[in-house]
Amino acid sequence: PPERVLADQYMMFLELGDEILRMIKIYATRKKEANQVDFDDLLVLWRELVRRHPPVRDEMHRQFQHILVDEYQDTNILQAEIVDEIAGPDGNLMVVGDDAQSIYSFRGANFGNIIDFQKRHPKAKVFKLETNYRSTPEILSLANSSIRHNVRQFPKVLTAVRKGGPLPERVTCGDVREQADFTAQRVQELQDEGYALRDVAVLYRAHWHSMEPQI
Repeated sequence: PPERVLADQYMMFLELGDEILRMIKIYATRKKEANQVDFDDLLVLWRELVRRHPPVRDEMHRQFQHILVDEYQDTNILQAEIVDEIAGPDGNLMVVGDDAQSIYSFRGANFGNIIDFQKRHPKAKVFKLETNYRSTPEILSLANSSIRHNVRQFPKVLTAVRKGGPLPERVTCGDVREQADFTAQRVQELQDEGYALRDVAVLYRAHWHSMEPQI
């Protein structure tokens, strides 16, 4: 409920709680009048449909006899519950994911979906994919050392196929401007050391990270 969300996650807006709740009700009314739904509604209403109407759930269960969910660590509670309802208690359900890469909680992803999967599906078997084809042993050594400190996890040791390379370095920057300056400076240094710019890559998760201003 909105009241609980405000109390648990947005306490800084509690003094505006009545106004926020009023706006939420107006929004819901407008959607209903327009016969429209938003993305959250698609999940909430789908879950309610399969929970409250067994014939619909059973039909989906028959239609989707084998279910595969990729990037399962990024699913939210609604998505996991929908999948469980469709799969049924003895459904053929396979999920693929990495509990050490659950980084989207700010978008609603629930780490418990993957780490507690066997509690909800006691018959499930875990197959660990620990061979890494992308990174060097030095990078994986750093990753293994970091992952080892996770309190709740599926223990794993990543092993590289590629040969050894340079040691990874970690650089701490004070802000995004300093980070942008360091990146540009390091690229220039590599060019001065004889590397061609076509052999240099800058990796980032979101495109807006590349828009930081330069001093």
